Amino acid sequence: MSTGTADYPYRRGLGVTTVRVWRSEWTKFRSLRHLGWTLFSSAALLIAIGLVSTLLTARDYAGASPEGTVGFEPVGTALAGASFAQLATGALGVLLMTGEYSSGTIGPSLTAVPSRLPVLWAKLAVILSIVLTVSCGAALVAFFTGQVLLSGNDLGVSLTAPGALRAVVGSGVSMSLTAVIGLGVGVLLRNSAAAISVCVGLFFVLPPLVSALPSSIGSPLSRYMPSNAGAAIYGIDADSSSSSLSPGAGLAVLCCEAALVIGAAAYRLRRGDV
Repeated sequence: MSTGTADYPYRRGLGVTTVRVWRSEWTKFRSLRHLGWTLFSSAALLIAIGLVSTLLTARDYAGASPEGTVGFEPVGTALAGASFAQLATGALGVLLMTGEYSSGTIGPSLTAVPSRLPVLWAKLAVILSIVLTVSCGAALVAFFTGQVLLSGNDLGVSLTAPGALRAVVGSGVSMSLTAVIGLGVGVLLRNSAAAISVCVGLFFVLPPLVSALPSSIGSPLSRYMPSNAGAAIYGIDADSSSSSLSPGAGLAVLCCEAALVIGAAAYRLRRGDV
């Protein structure tokens, strides 16, 4: 009896491919409820905080004269929740990786993909595509809801207003890159609590500490903090201030920071043990 591969057609075409690894990671994401709830919480924070900010602002500016509204920023008010939503997307990136270490499924995953790095690239593709889609959608909801509320005081603007569309898309991009940083930190630390703590410190604790330094040191450093670089991407008046980056520069800085973290994570995953 022949034992050639012709007798076993079901073996043909088997092997590790980019598409199969991506499908595997997509299936993992869909099957883990806590990832879905974390993603939902990021969108909810963006919309809810923007709604509260808009309601309070609309009340404060009720009956104000045109001169009294000079400097008011309707787009930034509606997207006020973006900086808080970053925390949830960063946690999502962390949990996408550390969840496998805590459950022990990282072993079979890396056994099925011995070269290891395709697993990281697949997770990166999944987290980027999902967070970008959901974040941009939530930002659109926050923007339109906010402008409807502000229109009662003639403060609302349309999506075609200067910088409005860029701010909406930029908030989604900023949150997506934050999730990438969280993914990289998760690979490096392999522990959910530790990695989330580092992300919180990086985005919410370190910037105020740097700002507290003498202005000659703190001001130049502060603009390159991940949270400030991200805010510059969707900030309407970011390039009008010498202390902040322009939207393009903020995007470049945050992309470089995300790339550095992912590069370190790739080295750790490729060279380290499971």
